[in-house]
Amino acid sequence: VGILGLFQSFADLLKLVVKYKFVFFQNRSMLSWGGVYFLVFISCGYCVLFSVYHLGVSCEFLILWFLVLTSLVSYCLLAIGWGSYNKFVLLSCIRSAFSS
Repeated sequence: VGILGLFQSFADLLKLVVKYKFVFFQNRSMLSWGGVYFLVFISCGYCVLFSVYHLGVSCEFLILWFLVLTSLVSYCLLAIGWGSYNKFVLLSCIRSAFSS
């Protein structure tokens, strides 16, 4: 595990996002895609939040923003689980959403 492990997670994300889908054939998968894109947005929010913290910018509500971003992750996981057609994905997303 090291810097190459970071590339593996981006490769998994790319594999999940770039899958070929027929338009209007799998409408439930659009919910799953929305969850994936929202997770990417949240991870960018984490990057901004941690860079603001390490730069020393004074922000009174930094902990509050961290809690907001952390709570949104569970909704993204639920959207991915509900949008998938696999019951094992649904069960694992529900388990990870309620454990976070």
